[in-house]
Amino acid sequence: MVKCPPELREFLFRYDQAVRSIGLGLRQVVLEEMASCFEYIFTMQSKVVLLYGSSDKVLADCVCSIAIFRRHATLIFHRGVDLRDRHHLLRGSGKALRHVRIEHLEDLDGSELRLLLRQARRQSPLRSRPRTTPDDVTTRIKSAPAKRKGFQRMF
Repeated sequence: MVKCPPELREFLFRYDQAVRSIGLGLRQVVLEEMASCFEYIFTMQSKVVLLYGSSDKVLADCVCSIAIFRRHATLIFHRGVDLRDRHHLLRGSGKALRHVRIEHLEDLDGSELRLLLRQARRQSPLRSRPRTTPDDVTTRIKSAPAKRKGFQRMF
């Protein structure tokens, strides 16, 4: 099992155990297929986001990402339109993005997700980096914004 940054555990604390397990399990699968890579973790109002790319400019060269919501997690392929989806897992109709919704831990057991991740890796700048262990990830975490005390809306 890959080490989990304490900040990620803190971000996931608000979710129930089943969703935490799905999110961390999906992270494990992604790191097994994408390492060595860069990971950028941050939280938003309704989700926790993990981005994966080939450089520390993950926002610019993102290959895939994970979004963890209250009831499920989503694996997003940023050039998903270019992937061959033999198992019809990918959803979406935009110009580039496609995603797979993960609602149960068992959804991570099949090889279909791994096939999509391997394709995405081959079609990205990560292809020139040697595949390594899941622990070979450079993680950067954007801390949660501080809550303002005494701040009131003036409406």
